[in-house]
Amino acid sequence: MRVDRSILMLLMASLAGICLTTNAMAIDIITRKSQENRISGEVTSISKTAIKVKQQTGAEVEIPANDIELIEWDAAPATLKAALGQEANGNYDAAISSLQTVLDGLPVTATNVRTDTQFFIARALAKAALADSARMPEAVARMKAFTDGNITSFRYYEAMDYLGRLYLATNDYTQAEAAFTSLENSPFDDWKLSAQSSKARVMLAQNQVDQALSAFDAVLKAPAKDESSKQRQLEAKLGKAKCLNIKNQYDQALKLLADVISNAQESDSRLQGEAQVLRGTALLGQGKTQEAILAYLLVDILFSGQQDYHAEALYNLAKLWPAVGQPGRAEEARASLETNYPNSPWTKKLSGV
Repeated sequence: MRVDRSILMLLMASLAGICLTTNAMAIDIITRKSQENRISGEVTSISKTAIKVKQQTGAEVEIPANDIELIEWDAAPATLKAALGQEANGNYDAAISSLQTVLDGLPVTATNVRTDTQFFIARALAKAALADSARMPEAVARMKAFTDGNITSFRYYEAMDYLGRLYLATNDYTQAEAAFTSLENSPFDDWKLSAQSSKARVMLAQNQVDQALSAFDAVLKAPAKDESSKQRQLEAKLGKAKCLNIKNQYDQALKLLADVISNAQESDSRLQGEAQVLRGTALLGQGKTQEAILAYLLVDILFSGQQDYHAEALYNLAKLWPAVGQPGRAEEARASLETNYPNSPWTKKLSGV
């Protein structure tokens, strides 16, 4: 059967039009904290409180900023995901280098990917700086530049949380308080609780132990309406346990820590790492040296990606191994601390600086 050439050309043009229509929609993939199923579609609007997504199938949906775990942007190169894997594994320097390469190679039109990548660099640098005081000025400047320049980003509140933690680590309590107040003024219950706990940590850093303890208790008494808020209360329990350790109330601290360890997700290495460090402190306060060593060893083996807690654990191991007749292992811990964290306050403390 012979097909008329004009009809054939019309069919080809129609097919091309269909392809263009199909390909016109960007496919962004959003991973939410509250749901296992991811959402695919095009992010059509962004604010610091939410994003809107035009789904491939179904109606447009709005996702609160505090529920966004990750957005795999349509315009993002595959190397971005690999760089985030490096960050997740605690390889912060490698992650920063990889992310900078991604940033340098982005086209001008990839605005959303650029903003996210800038945040990821600032976040990885912040994590590194918490264990390396020499990097703190750069980390503060980078995170502040992000918050100042991206007040409408859905990453804004998360960035403000990191900025407050950095200020707290530099003993700039006024700026830390201001950052956490911004976080507390967010519309999200979980971030409000997080900010209140963080403000309690500011009090604790200034040796206001009883005031901090009362503030942590207030967070724990607040109604937790969702899983994210319950997670924030686990963080408050860690803060309360730290207060109890300072007050030599080790039994109560250990009960709180056991609750955190059993209820926190195994994958939450940040929460688990701090819990084991605090557990080691409480056990040591009870005179249980061997049990304390085991707690610190868990951090060394399982949670070394949390570099600030890892440094603290190595410091304690270097101090405690000789007490159980293991001076060689004490030297190994010392060497690891000095090699991996030369600018950590724990390294300086071990050296008597």
